[in-house]
Amino acid sequence: MRIGWLAVLCAFFLASAVADHGVILLYHHVDEETPASTSVTPAQFSAHLDYIENNGFVVVPLDELLDGVFGSGDVPDNAVAITFDDAYESVYSTAFPELAARGMPFAVFVATDAVDQGYAATLSRAQLRELHDSGLASIGAHSRTHEHLLRGSEQGSDEAWNDRVSAEIDDSVAYLTQALSTEVLSVFAYPYGEYSPALEALLAARELFGLAQFSGAVGAETPRTAIPRFSLSRSQGSLERLALALDARPLPVTEIDPGDTLIRGSEQAPGVLGFSLPADERYQRERLACFSASGGALALVREADRVTVSLPPLQAGRNKVNCTVPSTERRGEFFWFAQQWVLADPQGRWLTQ
Repeated sequence: MRIGWLAVLCAFFLASAVADHGVILLYHHVDEETPASTSVTPAQFSAHLDYIENNGFVVVPLDELLDGVFGSGDVPDNAVAITFDDAYESVYSTAFPELAARGMPFAVFVATDAVDQGYAATLSRAQLRELHDSGLASIGAHSRTHEHLLRGSEQGSDEAWNDRVSAEIDDSVAYLTQALSTEVLSVFAYPYGEYSPALEALLAARELFGLAQFSGAVGAETPRTAIPRFSLSRSQGSLERLALALDARPLPVTEIDPGDTLIRGSEQAPGVLGFSLPADERYQRERLACFSASGGALALVREADRVTVSLPPLQAGRNKVNCTVPSTERRGEFFWFAQQWVLADPQGRWLTQ
């Protein structure tokens, strides 16, 4: 009996604890046969959910997490949201039963032309409706065509580009609203994780959050149109990496100077990233480290609160730098900050790798 009461008390305090941040996980396929870079195996996915369930993490609906972080401040401690981009069929056939068995909510972001045209690898309208009607799934827009939304803005965001991308956003939201007979998430997931100030402005004008594809936790100071998510795949899907992601906290950098983030030629690529990082008893500032997307450590120069990071040569497509600082409060916990750049290909087009 004593053990039972202890469990009840632990559950009560866990549910009552609040935090100022959360973590969002990103999946695509849950399948053995699909590309390794955008897939986890069914066994990996099941192990991830078991780890989340058995280690004190609280899976919450994405909109509740974002509303709590940016609005009410009411975020459960150890909060995590689970998201899927592209609405692949394995979300319905493989991921959904695992999530439903544990009562875990999740969000699916849909490129709507694939659904409308009945692509075999993509969820059908009926499957989307079933997921939504289950009460566990929230549905959001991921554009209409899943094309590179930055293309056409190489010389600036002119009227033609603005009209095309506005239609990508608005038409996908309208399609899902009609298909599900209800409003969908006020969240847009960028195709390929590519975004720009002009694209962010289109989302902000529509009061939409924007989900990116670089690592980090989300906190009140996170830009609402550049929200990080930890992407999980076969090669980046170990339980050690999952634990690292779940224990992440947002690093409160200020005065960020990344140089140009949309770069038309390698000769214009910035050589450094600058930001300020104030002293804080929650983290070990002197142990700040920054890494390229390939994992290589980058040279840092510190002058009081100011940090200057030497950047590697940028490649055509998306380029990312992650900076982390160990927590003083919990072993294995890190504060994260990431910055993204997009470099045009040799033909001058915005193109992801």
